[in-house]
Amino acid sequence: MPEGHNLHDYDEVRASFSWDDVYADADWDAPEELNIGHEVCDRHADDGENVALRQVGTDGELRTLTFRELADRSSQFANVLEELGVEEGDRVFSYMPRIPEHYVALVGTLKRGAVFGGVNERFGPDGISYRLDDCDASVVVTTSDNRDTVADALEDVPSVEHVITVDRGEGTVADGDEVFADALDGASADYEVAKTGGEDDALLYYTSGTTGLAKGVLHKQRWVAGVAATQKYAVDLQPGDLYWSTADLGWLTGPINTLGAWFWGASLFTYEGEFDPETWADLLDEYPISVLFSVPTAYRMLREKEHVLEGVDLDLRHALSIGEPLSAGVVDWGEETLGVTIHDTYGQTETGNMIINNYPTMDLKPGSMGKPLPGIEADVVDPETGDPMPPGETGEIAERGDYPCFFAEYWEKPDKTADCFVEGSEGEWYLSGDLARKDEDGYFWFEGRADDVIISSGYRIGPFEVESSLGEHPAVAEAAVVPKPDRERGNIVKAYVVTSDDAEASEDLAEDIKTHVRDELSAHEYPREIEFVAELPKTVTGKIRRTELQDDAEEEAEIEQE
Repeated sequence: MPEGHNLHDYDEVRASFSWDDVYADADWDAPEELNIGHEVCDRHADDGENVALRQVGTDGELRTLTFRELADRSSQFANVLEELGVEEGDRVFSYMPRIPEHYVALVGTLKRGAVFGGVNERFGPDGISYRLDDCDASVVVTTSDNRDTVADALEDVPSVEHVITVDRGEGTVADGDEVFADALDGASADYEVAKTGGEDDALLYYTSGTTGLAKGVLHKQRWVAGVAATQKYAVDLQPGDLYWSTADLGWLTGPINTLGAWFWGASLFTYEGEFDPETWADLLDEYPISVLFSVPTAYRMLREKEHVLEGVDLDLRHALSIGEPLSAGVVDWGEETLGVTIHDTYGQTETGNMIINNYPTMDLKPGSMGKPLPGIEADVVDPETGDPMPPGETGEIAERGDYPCFFAEYWEKPDKTADCFVEGSEGEWYLSGDLARKDEDGYFWFEGRADDVIISSGYRIGPFEVESSLGEHPAVAEAAVVPKPDRERGNIVKAYVVTSDDAEASEDLAEDIKTHVRDELSAHEYPREIEFVAELPKTVTGKIRRTELQDDAEEEAEIEQE
């Protein structure tokens, strides 16, 4: 058995696990008395040397923030909010890159007892205004280079009373704005943290809105216990780790990995810019990053451009992935090239955390999502009856909603909240909308979103398995499959393929790819049609927009059938 891991034996820890043990590690009397801002920052600040954040800007410069400095600056931010009239429970939203001020605002808002939410910078004015107006946000924290975009958004948001702007020397600082540095420098570093409890509101993050209007997902202060457990058992943080979670604070994955790690006093690394293989390779070479947490697209592109890793001195001992399932081929590549096994994880904004994971001491089945986090009951159920499915049969991923980081509600949408649940013979389940199967050993295997399943000639085909097979062809960099209407079969599987740099699209290559998938999977799952494209449409989180491809396939079929 490997030594030194936090989860020494999955079954043993799961059998004895109690959330009370996580709460016991908090400084206050949790969960009755609990403030995330205090637990992730102030209690680690005594020695003054413990580094909370190492941040590299797009200019290549390193900025370091100790827990002592984070404690002081976040307390100053909390004082600024209080002076502006922000009350406990008021909503404070950010629209910023990965800069130290963003993390200060996050912790300071929580110290104040206000509710923090983030909006990713890829959203334009409409996406910003919808979120701020939906929850009656009162404060926006942004940067001077983002200020014009925020100004456009605020034309439709009467609830916002204050804008706090980080002056970065580019863009504008509007009249009436609070200038971040000036406001904090003029505020006291002494602050009496709000005496919140586990059931008080803490975070409000919106879904991506790809299947309808985005919904605000509300989490309570108790949320931190759930994310702390994942950082301990799945991320397996150890003393001395430098942890690079590439997530943005505009999505909940950012606070999950940031605040969950800081609960344990871990040191984080972050890079301001977006994904670039050469830059990432340089950062991995220059800094002693021991744990890397990213998305499948990044790992796939590193594999595609793996020459950038030549000569790179890696310090990695652990790597994880979130967002979409990892194919077995990417896992194999990680072991060969990065020297670590990339562990797949699964979670949603509603689950508040990665709640199904692979763990360092558990046998890995490449392509599997793993098993539920200790303290969480999850299963694959029939969405109509709520009854668990037998091993090997596809159903919907479901969880009991009785763990700390499970969401409280969709913001002021009780009907939509209630629609997520089904009452089965063994009690109530939250339905995720994601399809999977469980094997005889209890491992979960992702099959796709419920609305992504392809039915062809009576067969139910999950896109992930086909896309994974496509991705293992040496000429394929990325691929997505969707149903295309067909008179004989109802639908056929159509694949959209981005070729590798050294491959050239042709009819012969398309046939070779089809044969590869047919031989690896089955005669009914292979793509009967392949279209080569320069790139795949993606959401702001990097997920493939299959609905857009499906619309194209349906229009194409209509033209062909005329």
